[in-house]
Amino acid sequence: MLITTDQCSFSFHCLSSGQFVGKEGWVHPRRQLDAYEILYMIQGEASIQEELTPFTLEKGDVLVLSPELVHFGLAPSEQKVSFFWMHFTTDKPDLLGLTPSCQVHAENDMLPSLFRQLLHLCNDKDYPPEAADLAALLIVTETAVLQQNAAVRHRKILRDITEWVRLNVCAPITAAQVGDKFGYNSDYLTALFKENFGMGLKEYINEQKMKRAEEYLLTTDAPIKEIASLLGFGDANRFIKYFTYHQGISPARFRSQYYSTGPRSTEG
Repeated sequence: MLITTDQCSFSFHCLSSGQFVGKEGWVHPRRQLDAYEILYMIQGEASIQEELTPFTLEKGDVLVLSPELVHFGLAPSEQKVSFFWMHFTTDKPDLLGLTPSCQVHAENDMLPSLFRQLLHLCNDKDYPPEAADLAALLIVTETAVLQQNAAVRHRKILRDITEWVRLNVCAPITAAQVGDKFGYNSDYLTALFKENFGMGLKEYINEQKMKRAEEYLLTTDAPIKEIASLLGFGDANRFIKYFTYHQGISPARFRSQYYSTGPRSTEG
């Protein structure tokens, strides 16, 4: 189907679609398609990896898989699995606003309704192929909107959490505590941080704590024991081990090598 807008034209075609139902122990087969694929989970849980990126899909999750990239199951399902699927091609994917290799959660029942409509059009010979293309395009459009809304939420989540970590980095906080504080699963936050910062939430907390430790070491005359206390460590030895593990040298040696690089202060 050729779609024409005020700015340009592009092709879009729904190749196939369906509803999959698998028993306990099902594993997604290894595949490499030349088309985009959208999955919408109806029941159960599915672990799928695309190239090096793993995804865990639960009820209501939507996954967009990219053409030419290998995807495969990571682990057998622990219960019955069911999901809608659709394969489609387009010559100008950017115009659709869809982000490939991306997982989001649908907050409403719009997508399952659209998938059921698509399956009906595909199976009823009274409708022309273009009808299925239009229904599939609605699914792509709804998925793109979900992705865009999720991106806005993610930016706010990241902004709120990074600010909170910065203000509380001197406390002995963990990724699990941050998750409890903001009402999100720590694994979800870890994936979100890796996607945006290239590191998990735990690594981000450690990085911020190390920056604060380096700041104290380079800009104050406070003893190591006092700095350890300021950073929420129970004793100086724990801080020394922590700092040495992440920096590669002890706090004392770090201070002796770089102390002159920053302005000195007597404030903690």
